[in-house]
Amino acid sequence: MGTGELAALTAAALWACSSLVYSRAQLSAWQINFGKNILASLILCLHLFILTSLAGRSMFSADWSTWTLLAISSIVGIVIGDTFYFRSLQILGPRRALIVSTTSPLFATVIGWVGLGESLGIVSLLGIFLTLAGITIVVAERSSGQESVGHKPASLKRGVMMGLLGSICNAGGATFSHLGTLGSEGLSAAGCDPLEATVIRVCVAAASSILVGLATGALLTTARQAFNWSILKTYLPAVICGPWLGIWMSQIAYRQCQLAIAITLTCTTPLFVMPLLRIVYGYRITMRGFIGAIVALTGVYLTVKG
Repeated sequence: MGTGELAALTAAALWACSSLVYSRAQLSAWQINFGKNILASLILCLHLFILTSLAGRSMFSADWSTWTLLAISSIVGIVIGDTFYFRSLQILGPRRALIVSTTSPLFATVIGWVGLGESLGIVSLLGIFLTLAGITIVVAERSSGQESVGHKPASLKRGVMMGLLGSICNAGGATFSHLGTLGSEGLSAAGCDPLEATVIRVCVAAASSILVGLATGALLTTARQAFNWSILKTYLPAVICGPWLGIWMSQIAYRQCQLAIAITLTCTTPLFVMPLLRIVYGYRITMRGFIGAIVALTGVYLTVKG
C-alpha cells in the first residue's frame, strides 16, 4: 500500500471521529462550519509557520494558478459541501448520513473520467463497487442501540438531498484540489505541498465564511455562538481530527493517487465509525455488519492493487 492510499485511509479514520462529535454539536450546520473553518485556519497556519521556520523557507510557494484551483476547491468542497454534509448529519444522524456520503466516489469517477481523462482498470472499478456495496451494507442495517439524532431535525427527503449535494460538492472540491497539488501534471505549473495546500484551502474557507457573515449581517451572532466556550469545547476535538489532520491527510492522498481511488478510500469512514458507535451509543456489530466490513475491505484491497 502506497503513501497516498495509507493517507486516504487515515483521513477516513480521522473523519469518523469528527463526524460523531459534529453530530452532537448544539449549533446550526453553518455555525459549525464557520467555527471549524476559523479555528482550523489558525491551527494550520501555526503548524505551517513552525515547520517552514525550522526548514528556513517561506510559508507559501504556490503560484497563482495553484492558489486559484485550491481556492475554488475550498469554496466548493469546504464552504458549501461541508455545510450540506453537516445539515445531513444533523437530520439523518451519523450512520444514515454516511450512506449518502458514499456516493462521492461515483461522482468523482465520472468527473475524473469526463474532465481529467483518467481511466481505471476493471479491477479498480470492481474494487470501488465492492467498497461502496460493503459500506452500504454496514451502515444500512438497523441499530440495536440509540444513535444520536440531529438537534435540528427535518424530513428524511431533505436530509438525503443535503447529503447528495454535499457529496457532489465534495467530489468537485476534490477534483480542483487534485489539480492544484499535481503541479506540471495538472493545471497548475508548480503544484503544492500537501500541508501548504491544506492551509490555503482552509484559510480561503475561513475568509469566505467571514465574508458570508458580513454579507448577511450575521457575523457577530454566528461568532458568539460558535466560539461560546461551553459549545466550542464540544466540537474542538472534531476540528483537530477533521479540518486539521483529516484534510491534510486527504491532500496527500489527492496528490499521490488517482482521484476516484483517493475519494473511495476516504469514504471508508463508516468502517471506522462502527466501533465508535459501539463505544458511544452501545451499537452492536451484527453478522451483517461484519460481512459488509469484509466486502468493503476486499474492495479497498482491489482498488489499491488494481
